[in-house]
Amino acid sequence: MAPDPSAIKWHVLKVKPKSEKKVGQRLLELGFESCVPTQKQLRNWSDRKKLVEVVLFNNYVFVATDPQHKNDVFRAGNIYGYLNFGGRAAELTENEVTMVKRLSNLAEPIHITYEGFRLYEEVEILSGSLAGLRGVITAVHGSSRVQLALPSMQCFANVEVKGVEVRKIKNPIKD
Repeated sequence: MAPDPSAIKWHVLKVKPKSEKKVGQRLLELGFESCVPTQKQLRNWSDRKKLVEVVLFNNYVFVATDPQHKNDVFRAGNIYGYLNFGGRAAELTENEVTMVKRLSNLAEPIHITYEGFRLYEEVEILSGSLAGLRGVITAVHGSSRVQLALPSMQCFANVEVKGVEVRKIKNPIKD
């Protein structure tokens, strides 16, 4: 009997370092929908520069599962466990899942930071592959960046954007 689609939730698995792609592939082979966002980034060495495929969320793999098959993911190996907050496995919202999947398609370099939430100016991205998503503006070395919050993981994706690609969202309490 197939699992009820409404019971399937996206979770975050903590995995051994440098095993994210292998675990993601093994989960697919076991029949799970999984996601390991990567991006080609230019890396500099003392003698050369090279485009390398970088895992955006080190030590994490995203997986969709239902409660009945939640423990079956461990058959993939190299998994420490589920990312937990408050004693419960973190569940990603649909918006967060969409954002995570779309991060791999961006040309702009992305850097994931794990830090507490701060109050900045909230914006909506108007164009590009992240159009429609909301984030928080930060200034990094004089260029505009948007922090897209992933509250379920208590982290942010920092993405370089042009000023014309974002619009301020008015906060009725503050504005």
